[in-house]
Amino acid sequence: MNIGIIADSCCDLTPALRRLLKVDIVSLTIDVDGKQHVDNETLDTKRLLAEMKAYKGAPATACPSPEAYADAMEQYDACFVVTLSGKLSGSCNAARIGREMLLERCPEKKIHVVDSESASAGQTLLAMLLRDRIDSGCAFETIAEEITAFVRRMQTRFVLEDLSNLVKNGRISRVAGLLGGALALRPIMGDDGHGGIVPIEKIRGTQNAMRRLVELIADSLRAEKPASRQLVLSYCNCPERAMALKKDLLEKCAALREVILTPTSGISTVYAYDGGVVLAY
Repeated sequence: MNIGIIADSCCDLTPALRRLLKVDIVSLTIDVDGKQHVDNETLDTKRLLAEMKAYKGAPATACPSPEAYADAMEQYDACFVVTLSGKLSGSCNAARIGREMLLERCPEKKIHVVDSESASAGQTLLAMLLRDRIDSGCAFETIAEEITAFVRRMQTRFVLEDLSNLVKNGRISRVAGLLGGALALRPIMGDDGHGGIVPIEKIRGTQNAMRRLVELIADSLRAEKPASRQLVLSYCNCPERAMALKKDLLEKCAALREVILTPTSGISTVYAYDGGVVLAY
């Protein structure tokens, strides 16, 4: 059976990782001051950052159409579709509508839409798990059960230097957003276990927040077997920070066998903004 992996473009992948995982991307779009960008491999995220910094308003994002999802699904006998959290975007709902559209004319196809209940690095981690299970020859139904269970236990953590785009687009409350600018506080944020975003701790200073982030992840993995887990770290225009975090994580988290680094895609760049990091494990 030809089993494919499809993801929306918030799934952060380097070109090499995309080829390795064999992921087809369905693009979201980004509007900055009336200028529209398609979030694909040609998007210059540094230029996007510059445009966002020059614009006083909020960038707008739009999810793929159901038709775009249906077109991507149609090429496979069976496929898994990994989307942004349904609480953060309409992408998951569009994928589900696209699935129903395609099944009306091709009822023999197998399509499983995975609400990541995450974004960015979380979607990448799910794509990695799917590729491993597909290449191992696991049955479609078995993989669907495993990926559903993994979503429930996966954790997402992030530290952003600027929360304004999350506030402007209603992803977090204005009160939470104000913390980022008050007294140089850097909130460590995370998922709420159901696809929403919650603050975890408020730390003064970016470097202190990074150190505390590593401590929190190490504590959460303390009971896990050594070298039993993978972590994906997406970073927005801060490769040195990402490399330092990777080093600290591998030194202090015995459960981690691998830390995968990937720059943010266009959509992730909009919300992580300059200097932000997103981790999923």
